Amino acid sequence: MKNIKFLVLLLSLVFFTQLFAADVDSQFVGKIGQYRTLYLKNDNIFHGEILDIMEDGSVKIDTKEGVLIIPSSKILEETLKVKKTNGTSYTGKLLGEDEVFIDIETDYGNVTVNKGDIKDLQRFFGGKREKTIQQKIFFAGEEQITDLFGDPTAFVLPPYAFYISGFSMGYGFSNRFHLYSKITNNLNEDLNLACRYILLKKNYGAKKLHFATQLKIFSNHVMNKEYGKYYDEYDVDGLSDEKVIDELYGKEKREFYWEASFVYSFRSPLKNGRGNWGFHTGITFDKLLFAEPVLELEYDNETYDFTGGFTDTFFQSYRAFAGFDYDLSKRIKFISIVYYDPGNRYLTLGESIKNYFTHDFVQAGYMGERKPIDFDFGVTFTPNETLRIGFHFQNPFLTVYWKFLDY
Repeated sequence: MKNIKFLVLLLSLVFFTQLFAADVDSQFVGKIGQYRTLYLKNDNIFHGEILDIMEDGSVKIDTKEGVLIIPSSKILEETLKVKKTNGTSYTGKLLGEDEVFIDIETDYGNVTVNKGDIKDLQRFFGGKREKTIQQKIFFAGEEQITDLFGDPTAFVLPPYAFYISGFSMGYGFSNRFHLYSKITNNLNEDLNLACRYILLKKNYGAKKLHFATQLKIFSNHVMNKEYGKYYDEYDVDGLSDEKVIDELYGKEKREFYWEASFVYSFRSPLKNGRGNWGFHTGITFDKLLFAEPVLELEYDNETYDFTGGFTDTFFQSYRAFAGFDYDLSKRIKFISIVYYDPGNRYLTLGESIKNYFTHDFVQAGYMGERKPIDFDFGVTFTPNETLRIGFHFQNPFLTVYWKFLDY
């Protein structure tokens, strides 16, 4: 009789132990405030913000359709397959996740992986890979911008990526350094290179903070195109605008020329899981900052005094800018920028076309009205893995380029 009682007690203990273990295994792992995708055993799929994880394990989630309370036992177990940038890979059950780290239970122990080190991440629910939601919800936009319609960001081309447009080409040598060159200037006997290097690079999970510098050098630059940006008026009887600059500085003056930039960029995932947003700010200055402007002209027995973006001793040849980008979808980015630039000139669409086609596709600095403070916005569209198209409302209005990855 004692043996029977002991056996019943032992079986009861095993039963309740297994029942408790099953409850623990089915316990949902997550944190309040996270945006998560929940696959249920009855094939329902919900995506939204976790509002609460109750004492009984039920999950309160805010979806687009409403607030739902889902028992933990109905939620399929989430497992991950992670591949890091250094080649290491892990497969196991998700234990915890936040904006920076992912905790995974593997067959050989628990590991914590920084999201900034992840190259590829696949999620499985109940052993089946997540596909349906991935078509609608994405963690990161496919395009990381390297410029704001011409102004640099602190990001560079990916390693081994080749970039080409109608006006320039470039190549990414590493995850910190790239080079590019303006094709149109090269064809006009002005060989040039622009190099960008990331001085500071911090990743906090999926968040990125970069500080970079860029240097452009031109071997045989037409300086009159640069001088012309800073003069307000060219009202000299008998001389065209272009001839006024020639009279001030000499016809077809060519010199070595440089331009330097320092840029800070911040990139972070959107809280709803749909892509990223980025903030960029910087300053650019060039050789004219150390040059003395010509303030008056003697022509045809008349003296003409000039005003503009300069002092008695130097040109105000710097540009301060700030802008941001926002993922509207996987392939479309919204970009905006505001800037202060004493040499900036506003050109209409017609003036912009004339500027390029009448000056060998190199902008003439004296065209358009000088406008020190201005802003611009538009979108870039990536129809496939290589082609990028941009539309905005300032010169040059349309950007088209190709980016090829070669591994």
